[in-house]
Amino acid sequence: MQRLALFDLDNTLVDRSEAFRRWAAGFCAEHDLPQDALAWLLATDGDGFVPRDWFFGEVRQRFGLAAPADHLWEEYRRRMPELVSCRPGVRNLLTSLRERGWRIAIVTNGQADNQLGKIRRTGLDQHVDAWAVSGELGIRKPARGLFEAAARGCGVRLDDGGWVIGDSPTLDVAGGRAAGLSTVWISRGQAWPGELSPPDHVCAEVESAAAVLLDEEPGPRA
Repeated sequence: MQRLALFDLDNTLVDRSEAFRRWAAGFCAEHDLPQDALAWLLATDGDGFVPRDWFFGEVRQRFGLAAPADHLWEEYRRRMPELVSCRPGVRNLLTSLRERGWRIAIVTNGQADNQLGKIRRTGLDQHVDAWAVSGELGIRKPARGLFEAAARGCGVRLDDGGWVIGDSPTLDVAGGRAAGLSTVWISRGQAWPGELSPPDHVCAEVESAAAVLLDEEPGPRA
């Protein structure tokens, strides 16, 4: 298996949950929403996995906002890259892998302006070889095509194997396995869904994935 690691972005390399909480608190203050609005926004967000057009349609309807849902979504995409953070240990992980000859890419679903903004704002663009963003390419995880695009960006073939590291059991683990890759699930303290086939490895945080990947490293190149 080649040294290829494809990382999810939200809640894997960057702390999307905390960024969303900060956005939601600011949104409530800006629109003078009632006390229970923050809890509703956090619950309805679905940890970022519900479609954003649906989400902002629900937001507009619940709180009787005059602005169109598309405008609310656009403002959200502008603001989120300013709020997202990446722990120093995450950048250190990527640096150490690349120093050992690993090719690193980010594979993420989402609108291009939002996701690329996060990648560049956090400096992750300086720590990876490539990225594949669904909003740019018109392909979404768990489709194999998005993983293939990331591998091509790294100058390698997906058929030669590698790893997917991410927090979604369906998009990252099941999608990565279907693409012929080994998988590391970033659990974030959650229990694995019993109805799904388990990942190859489980790590609470992405920094712990370094030990897994280095332990599974292929032998020296010829």
